[in-house]
Amino acid sequence: HGVAQAAARQIVLFTNADVCTISLWDAEDNLITLWAEYSRGALTTSPISQLPYPASDYPTTSRVLQTGEPVLLKLADPTLEADERILMKGMNASAMLMLPLMSQEKTIGLIEVFETSPQDTISSVDIASIQVIAKHAGISLERADLLEKAEQHAAELEIIRKASLNLTASLDQQQVFNAILKSALRLSPDALDAHIFTLQEGELKFGASMWADGQNRTAYKNVRKGGLTDQVATSGEIIAIERVDTHPLYEDSEWIKSGWQGSIIGLPLKTGTEVVGVMNIAYLTRQDFSEERMRLLGLLGDQAAIAIYNARLHDLVKLQAVTDPLTGVANRRAFNDRLDEELRRSSRYNHPFSLLILDMDRFKEVNDSFGHLVGDHTLQEVASSLLRSVRDTDFVARYGGDEFALILPETDREQAVMLAGKINKKLFASEMPWPENSHIEGLTASIGAASFPTDGQTAEALISIADNELYLKKAAYSPPPSRSE
Repeated sequence: HGVAQAAARQIVLFTNADVCTISLWDAEDNLITLWAEYSRGALTTSPISQLPYPASDYPTTSRVLQTGEPVLLKLADPTLEADERILMKGMNASAMLMLPLMSQEKTIGLIEVFETSPQDTISSVDIASIQVIAKHAGISLERADLLEKAEQHAAELEIIRKASLNLTASLDQQQVFNAILKSALRLSPDALDAHIFTLQEGELKFGASMWADGQNRTAYKNVRKGGLTDQVATSGEIIAIERVDTHPLYEDSEWIKSGWQGSIIGLPLKTGTEVVGVMNIAYLTRQDFSEERMRLLGLLGDQAAIAIYNARLHDLVKLQAVTDPLTGVANRRAFNDRLDEELRRSSRYNHPFSLLILDMDRFKEVNDSFGHLVGDHTLQEVASSLLRSVRDTDFVARYGGDEFALILPETDREQAVMLAGKINKKLFASEMPWPENSHIEGLTASIGAASFPTDGQTAEALISIADNELYLKKAAYSPPPSRSE
């Protein structure tokens, strides 16, 4: 823009012209966009805000752009094309010179010089001077373009570098999502928004979204079967749509009905050949997805996929560290952490909670009669029965061996004892993985209870009271007669 503005000013200063405009020509779409306009006597040269217009609307303009030859038009010429005549009248011009702006023998734009006084005209000397300035302007534009591209490439690589640092700075999945989206929007200054969807076990789920203007809006969380996100996840390939309003994927889309005529790109987030997610970047205006642009976004996508995979692996390791591998409920370590957390919460708000510790009755007999594999399956069914017996807010853990522990928030001792009875009824009624006609009719548990703050105000005190009650019940337990008896 700076080169175009300087060239427009010099053309006016070194000729008899009154006005000069310089425009960019998009040869692929045959569109012309005004870059700069300078009028004689003006103090500044500024780009004029104007929408692109088709070169095909102006026959002489099209001829100049296609042939590379300058043309001098006069308003008094009766053969002047109607559209050119309207343009000249709009500029109050008696004469207009049009010549191509060249760079490396390629037409990149259009120079238009206007003379407003009927007494003056654009001479052959003026035309020669303008052509010399235009040639130098073309060379300068080429150099400026190369410099701008180099600076842009350096800036993009810096974004990728920072993204790499940010993506490895955290193993929290939500923080990873936000770092990915911020980097994607920095690489896409014209973007409207960006969304991430994760893919796990064949299911696409919404991960996160971000808007370029920083506003929080309703995220597009639904994945259409056969839509962009679904196709990118299935194919593992980038899908770039430069015109959503004419693309079959967005036919009858509510977005198109609302007037969106921009672009969108879907990027697979892959580690090796495995797709772990999809990132979509939407643009309000039409974009040109060049090979270099898609390469950079693809590079970001590769880094993002590794970060997502690592965060997912970290979450899995964390889960395994606090999960009993046999039953799938929490383990003793997780129970201790949760008990401390519940003590802090209940102490702060002066709310009650209760603890139940369960020891399976006759479990040794199950192992001795049916084997340890059936014993393991029995423990799995016990864990399932306990989960079915409690609220979502309650906490179930395998305490050790055939012992389980429950933490019951907002529950006093009376309520905890009632729940213990309910648990034993459900356990006894549960279908255990035992042989048919088993001599053991059903399984029950000896259960000890303790409540905060009435029974104790520390973890040690509560566990001790629940344990003592459990062992008293265990000692008093009398198994029912077997079927064989």
